[in-house]
Amino acid sequence: MAHVFSLAGRHALVTAATTPLARALAVGLAEAGANVSVTTLHDDRAEEVLANSILNECWAAGAKGQAKTVDLTDPAAVEAAVAALERDVAPIDILVNAAHGANVKPLLEVSLADWQRELSRNVTTVFVASQAVGRRMLPRGRGRIINIVSDVHDRGVPNCALFAASQGAVLALTRSLGIEWGRGEATVEDRVTVNALGVGFYEEVAGPQQDEELHAILQRYIPLRRLGTPADLQGALVYLASNVANFIQGELLVVDGAIANHA
Repeated sequence: MAHVFSLAGRHALVTAATTPLARALAVGLAEAGANVSVTTLHDDRAEEVLANSILNECWAAGAKGQAKTVDLTDPAAVEAAVAALERDVAPIDILVNAAHGANVKPLLEVSLADWQRELSRNVTTVFVASQAVGRRMLPRGRGRIINIVSDVHDRGVPNCALFAASQGAVLALTRSLGIEWGRGEATVEDRVTVNALGVGFYEEVAGPQQDEELHAILQRYIPLRRLGTPADLQGALVYLASNVANFIQGELLVVDGAIANHA
């Protein structure tokens, strides 16, 4: 059955590929056979270096692809990058919106600038990239868009109101686009699907678990008795990107050690 999860011949784009989480996602796709391209989050030299290091790991797994240095909130820049990738590599079959940052602080200390930055990083980037890639996927009648969403979208966690609001917005966008872009005359096997991967409390991933005291509490509280790692998300990502998931639309697949089910 392993072949049914193969992504051979597919071209995946992982946006905001500058974090350990994005690295695991990109490499997981490459190891499943996909060609992988990546972008930065900002038009930034340091991020360009990180994105290229992730691309190098994908190349080592046998993938072809390119890295693009862009501001993911700039529609014109993202449009140009996507056009270039489709011209120089291949049409994009899989889009993974991997921007996932958390500004953890009490709400009364949150400025309007903080609010705007959080929504810009975690939500606007998803909108801009999905629009640029979606306008190409839809005429072709096929494609996979996969967004990353934290469990805090529906769990009350102190000092996470700002981050939680951004994650709720991404999930709402996912569900609405799943309905909007899943319609049409295409067969079930050939259509654009939009889904989300739910991330619990992970090592090396932004969130309240970066606090040492809370980290220790979470290790005891999570039913599987450990925090997740970026690699834990690879299998679920490949599944959603594969043909096996062609009847999954607008859904949230949670990989969190069962903490969302905890009393």
